Amino acid sequence: MSYWNRIFSKIGRFIVNILLILITFSYAMFQGGFVSWFLFYTLIPFLLYSLVLNFIPVRIEEVKREIHPTKLVRGDGASVTIHFKNKTWFPLAFVTVREIGLKDDIVAKSKGCSNIFFAGFKRSFHWTYEIPELERGVIEFSTLQFTFTDFFGWTVRHKFVDVKQKVIVYPKITEMKYRQFQRHIDQGGVLAPFAFLKDTTLVSSVRNYQAGDRFSWIHWKSFAKDETLRTKDFEVQQSHEVMLVLDATVKRHFEEVVELAASVLQTIVKNHGEVSFFIAGDEQVFYPQLKQSQFGNIMKQLSLVEAIDSKNIEWILTREGKTLDSFMLLFTGELTESLRNFFMNHSKKTKGIICFVLSSQQEIGQAREEFFNVTIIPITKERFSDVFTEVIKP
Repeated sequence: MSYWNRIFSKIGRFIVNILLILITFSYAMFQGGFVSWFLFYTLIPFLLYSLVLNFIPVRIEEVKREIHPTKLVRGDGASVTIHFKNKTWFPLAFVTVREIGLKDDIVAKSKGCSNIFFAGFKRSFHWTYEIPELERGVIEFSTLQFTFTDFFGWTVRHKFVDVKQKVIVYPKITEMKYRQFQRHIDQGGVLAPFAFLKDTTLVSSVRNYQAGDRFSWIHWKSFAKDETLRTKDFEVQQSHEVMLVLDATVKRHFEEVVELAASVLQTIVKNHGEVSFFIAGDEQVFYPQLKQSQFGNIMKQLSLVEAIDSKNIEWILTREGKTLDSFMLLFTGELTESLRNFFMNHSKKTKGIICFVLSSQQEIGQAREEFFNVTIIPITKERFSDVFTEVIKP
């Protein structure tokens, strides 16, 4: 209701109060008798109360909102408690309080986001309502509307109190058993996520030639001395750094995709693994060499991220080259044509890609597509906890 509509409504109700007093008094005067005067004296207290309610200053103070639990994840229910104090000297008949500004879907499923009190001279009030099955994102609480009425609704007054509050609903995290991701630099396109990284620039020793050794590894200086083939032996180093990529260009299964990416990311960070994180969507977010102190910011980012179908994942992944020349874990809800093009055209530049595609139980048995240097793994929500130990096997 607009400002002027409220003004006209208030003036109209005031005029109705005056007319009711005049009409009942006129009826008693001209009709006379016990019944007419009894009717006048019965209605006059309520009419005078309604008339006075138009002018008295209403004081509602110490309004606050408490939300439990303080940390919410997708699927949780929230308990919201409203506290306020009535410091009006005049006794109030009915006070109705309701939340305004909440999203329609939250109002539709919340239980009791408005309440009515018979106030009188009571000072302190509170009530609790529930919001079940929260979705990932931000819930913005804005304003509480207090409505004061007399016994028959002849006078209605409103008071709005801003109690702005934001609550973040985080992605649901699945606990996982951790196993480190490692890779072998000389295997090229072969994914060996639990192998060692051999640095071919650092020679540690020389050994006898074995069948299958590369021609470029032969130590020609020792061969020139005694004409015996020997092979360079290199230092072996472990490398655990992984690039996690969240595909935010596909809306299909996106909530589950976010939960899987968040769960894998938390597991690696919790176990002090080396990881970078990239959100490929409408707004690109990149965290190189993620520190544990940054994890809270990433979880907030994952709470807000939304998928958009119009973006080209191949263009996003190759525009700045952040994801190239790295071992990549990619999470998506669908193997789109754009993603297939990225695998065909650019996977050779990476040190390997494992692509998790969120699928239904019926889709798991379908034939998997194969790309050079890429392992595509359809996965259901039920298998999230086994990602490191069962889904990806060395």
